[in-house]
Amino acid sequence: MASKVNKVTDTTDKIASDTNSYRSALLSKPTQSNKNVIDPKVLSDMDRKARQILMDIYDKEEDNILSKSLTAIIEKANETIAGLKCASKLNDIKVIAALKTRRKAVLLTLNSKEAVSWIREPLNEEEFSNSFSAESHIRERTFNLIVLRVPVIFDPSKEKHLREIEETNCLDKNVIRKAKWIKPMGRRRPGQTNAYAIITLSSADSANALIKDRLYICSIKVRPTKQKQEPIQCMKCREWGHFASECPSEKDVCGNCGEEHRTDACQNKDKLYCAACSENTHASWSRNCPEFNRRCLIYNGRNPENAMPFFPTEHNWTLTVRPNSIPLEDRFPARFSVNALPTLGGWQQAPRSRQQHKGQRYSTRDRHGHENPNRIQIPPNRVREEGELLVGDEGWGPDASSGVNNSDWTTPNNASGWD
Repeated sequence: MASKVNKVTDTTDKIASDTNSYRSALLSKPTQSNKNVIDPKVLSDMDRKARQILMDIYDKEEDNILSKSLTAIIEKANETIAGLKCASKLNDIKVIAALKTRRKAVLLTLNSKEAVSWIREPLNEEEFSNSFSAESHIRERTFNLIVLRVPVIFDPSKEKHLREIEETNCLDKNVIRKAKWIKPMGRRRPGQTNAYAIITLSSADSANALIKDRLYICSIKVRPTKQKQEPIQCMKCREWGHFASECPSEKDVCGNCGEEHRTDACQNKDKLYCAACSENTHASWSRNCPEFNRRCLIYNGRNPENAMPFFPTEHNWTLTVRPNSIPLEDRFPARFSVNALPTLGGWQQAPRSRQQHKGQRYSTRDRHGHENPNRIQIPPNRVREEGELLVGDEGWGPDASSGVNNSDWTTPNNASGWD
């Protein structure tokens, strides 16, 4: 019996010593990561993108990089890396894959993240670019945000306006690379005061911060969203999977009425016909098209990152389609912390419904018209005795029991807590 009592006592003491308060539990960082519930494809895409660099090629010679095969490009890149001489050069750095893009660029995949970080150093980047292909450079990865209802007084072409947005929203300098209007300015209606814009940033963390905390542009608070990839629709034949520059069709299809002419030359804009799903309830460009929504679901299933509201980063709350509660250290950074909050004392303003205005008679009746002795107020400079009730016209004015005049509330000159 004594041994069992000792075990119970030890267990109780251990529970009491290990138990944390609710405040400590909220402020403590999670000990386990929730990456085991994240889609493995998202983690794989993050690792693959971290090992990639995109080279813009501007070589105009006949025997340039773009005219070579992918195997020759990989060999050229590895020879360039082997020829770099640097004291901090890592061992076994090599390019394992290459891909040509439509916009005259080459996408190189290296064997590790550390290799990409080493090549992206300023001196190494310049030497590698010049040796790999003349006049080429490494393009940085950007992140686009769609911003709704931006005032038209904002000019995306002015560098001063972009830097002002960074300063107003406490962003790093030059993190905003560019901005542009979605709709051409010539197509705005008369008297339009705001429009939709796209802002391009060079940091995923800054982009997620703007999505989370919103954005101030020209003293207007707006809420940006991540620009998502959508199925490609040809603006010529209205089919899917290719651009108008690559369209094999010889005839144009109107996006409004479905007839064989260009959309901007349509004379029957009241008629609606969708060439994609063959219905006359909406136009081909409508975002409510069932075929468009079906293809969007298929695209999001193949690319889970596209359905996420944030850009995937090292933070766990950015790696799910439905983010969990954001940790306090991310939601409220330390640079915005307050040392001491003001204590509310007896000087704060009371609700307006209970204030007594000067010259107004205080009523002792409730809303039903019944007499209520509890509504009789204490006169000034007098303390009511226990069980004493007041009658007459002296039942209104400042409250002597609290020492505060309800008819004229003012804030003291030296309020404690705001030193």
